[in-house]
Amino acid sequence: MTTRIPTLDLHDWRSASPARRAAITTELDAALRRTGMFLLAGHDIPAETTARMRTTGRAFMGLPAERKKAYAVGRPYDNGWRGLGALQAGAVGDPDGGSGAPDLHEAFHTGPEHRTGDPAFDRRYYPANKWPAEVPGLREVTVEYTARLNRISLELLGVLAATLGIEEDFFSSRSQRATWTQNVNWYPPLSMVGALREGQMRVGPHTDFGTLTLLDRQQGAGGLEVWNATDGWFKPPFVPGTLVVNLGDMMHEWTDGRWRALRHRVLAPPASDPDEELVSLVFFFEADPDTEVRPLPAPVGGGAGMPSFVAGEQILAKVGDSLTLTD
Repeated sequence: MTTRIPTLDLHDWRSASPARRAAITTELDAALRRTGMFLLAGHDIPAETTARMRTTGRAFMGLPAERKKAYAVGRPYDNGWRGLGALQAGAVGDPDGGSGAPDLHEAFHTGPEHRTGDPAFDRRYYPANKWPAEVPGLREVTVEYTARLNRISLELLGVLAATLGIEEDFFSSRSQRATWTQNVNWYPPLSMVGALREGQMRVGPHTDFGTLTLLDRQQGAGGLEVWNATDGWFKPPFVPGTLVVNLGDMMHEWTDGRWRALRHRVLAPPASDPDEELVSLVFFFEADPDTEVRPLPAPVGGGAGMPSFVAGEQILAKVGDSLTLTD
């Protein structure tokens, strides 16, 4: 495999000399042009916080389905629980979208609690969270965890702007009221889900919709694979304590094709280990929903000639294509 996935250490970045920063951004730019992914160290999220987030999220998933239905989503862009069969990530424009079978995972979605004061706007873009009474610790740890990820996302947007050689607040100034979604994704074992349909996966091939995604994953045989044109599908490096950072469609379009949105998938639970289950913590960060995304002109942008769009409107359209309601 020829692809190198770099690691950005935020401690290193903050103290780096101009020459060191230039070396960092050169490596990041090459990886984002080729694959759309890097690893993140020095993020300072306590391991205890991550472990508590994963444990409490898994505790909710362990509730009976009838109890979880009380917290089910009510529309495509909503917070709450989605059961098995409610998601098909590969449905939106991927050339290898798979069998059309639904993804083999459950998800619990939460989002920001900031509001603009416009009830219609807020309901559209900042749906209310549905905190389960049965797992009282989930709200506390989610608020703590996502506050850290929000700050990290804004800092990373500054790093990406510096990589492009534009004002460091170019993206972050347009993301002060950003929409975001924190997922607890539970990938149940094969022994629980039963027979697989041909081509069925835990998450089908897709790209994410926003500017960037921060992923805390567990390593598994039925785990993450990513794609680029040189190497095809491959397993990215797993480095304990780091986060996976990948770019989404919005950043691909904002850079007018210079950078790739990471194409990725999560393989089905393996027959060799029918009891393997995984819990992923996935933070999807977007932008202020009323931001007009105008692709950056060359030579900063990639020169693909992509159209402008309003951030929130595009997110709603894509979510509606990929997610359905549970029964």
